[in-house]
Amino acid sequence: MTEAEVAIEALGSAGDGIATLDGRSLFVPGALPGERWRVRLDAGGRATPLACLAPAPRAAPPCPVFGRCGGCRLQHLTAADYAAFKRRRIVDALARQGLPGEVVAEARIGPPASRRRLRLALTRPDGRLRLGLRERAGHAVVPLDHCPVAAPELAALLPVLGAALQPWLSRPRPTEASLTLTDAGPDLLLHAARPPTAEERVGAALLAGSTGLARIAWQADGPPEALLTLRAPAVRLSGVAVEVPPGAFLQASAFGEAELARAVTDWAGEPRQAADLFAGLGTLTFALADRARQVLACESDPLAAAALRRAAGGRGVTVAERDLASRPLQPTELTHDLVVLDPPRAGAQAQCAALARSRVPRVIYCSCHPESFARDARLLTHAGFALEEVRPIDQFLWSAEVELAARFVRAGARTNRP
Repeated sequence: MTEAEVAIEALGSAGDGIATLDGRSLFVPGALPGERWRVRLDAGGRATPLACLAPAPRAAPPCPVFGRCGGCRLQHLTAADYAAFKRRRIVDALARQGLPGEVVAEARIGPPASRRRLRLALTRPDGRLRLGLRERAGHAVVPLDHCPVAAPELAALLPVLGAALQPWLSRPRPTEASLTLTDAGPDLLLHAARPPTAEERVGAALLAGSTGLARIAWQADGPPEALLTLRAPAVRLSGVAVEVPPGAFLQASAFGEAELARAVTDWAGEPRQAADLFAGLGTLTFALADRARQVLACESDPLAAAALRRAAGGRGVTVAERDLASRPLQPTELTHDLVVLDPPRAGAQAQCAALARSRVPRVIYCSCHPESFARDARLLTHAGFALEEVRPIDQFLWSAEVELAARFVRAGARTNRP
């Protein structure tokens, strides 16, 4: 076993401390800049922290499984250092693409107990079925009876749902469970390698009744299937009620959703024609519809597109089911005064390449991945767009992830702002 003493110089994009040893970067989990640590050297530039020899100011982590659970890695940062880290994630990603960071505002930090969407693993550490998250470095599951980032309605299910599931589920059991808080109550989606049995279908009513679940759904190889719906799950997006199909994507918190929608309403102006690309259930569509005369909303998922279409009736919104990754809107189709896009983590490289060749004057780009955003931002800026403002939005509290909203204006374009 090889040990070393190292000085922590910075935090990496995953939240690990970074030291330099023999000219190479060494990643130390849980270490903070300005600290000195004795570490055990592992493979692949990793290190196991053994003892802190010179500590820096730290916050007291509120979660009892901090350090073991892989979910919230940054609870030990002070509030100021945490906010600075979130902003720097975006600044550094832009810098790697040769783009300036001074347009990045201070991070807007979401509150604890606000996560409305959790994906949890099922485990039986002592013969009892429990819900938990994967450990920090490995595949083992850390059981959770409490989670400081989860909305209270979901946190209340953590200590009881496993016990309720155990007698109901047949073997092999599902490996994961997704919980989503909707206006109708918690929505449960079980992820399994097999279809549900007849007994599980029948038993869904008893499970829902004992836990207060609004709906129980199951996903094996194909689309999710609702086994039982006691109350149709729905959410309000910019004041519009939208049903939530099983497994549909929602922003992780109502705080994050509201901040993204606020960026759209702040920056949209009064466009005659606007497009919302990667629209999902309409997180940004309805915020945009409050400003624009006509909105085209494009979404690839059939169930989400159908739910959006039903909610959008009579609001000047046209919904198109289209996979923009494989079939982006082309310059001849992009006749809009404003394009809003909120792609998945992979970004929207093909669509941004088409936007770069179009005459669209303004773009609002929302993203949960600074690196893919920065790559796409480089495409747009090289085509004559100016990146005027970026808002970091932290709805993934105490994680290394960060959401953002950004505003682009093509050189010489009228802003058309109210």
